[in-house]
Amino acid sequence: MSVVFETFGGSPWTPMYVDTFDKNKCLGCGRCIKLCVQKVLGVETYEDDEGTERQIAKIDNKDHCIGCQSCGSICVRRCYTFKSKS
Repeated sequence: MSVVFETFGGSPWTPMYVDTFDKNKCLGCGRCIKLCVQKVLGVETYEDDEGTERQIAKIDNKDHCIGCQSCGSICVRRCYTFKSKS
């Protein structure tokens, strides 16, 4: 059974928690990191094939996710997948 809450207006709402992140799709814009008030996301630094240092998002504190899906909503590349807590 999934966790179900209510919106302010009384409608049922099921939080969808961050599950996976596809780092191959990430542009490194950082919008998702800035948007997450729970500090679930962090930065991963790596060197690309041309020797340039790049930064992408990563899931740092999955246990802090509140299931708002803000990171997925702002991501233009749709790097995130979500699942309900059962």
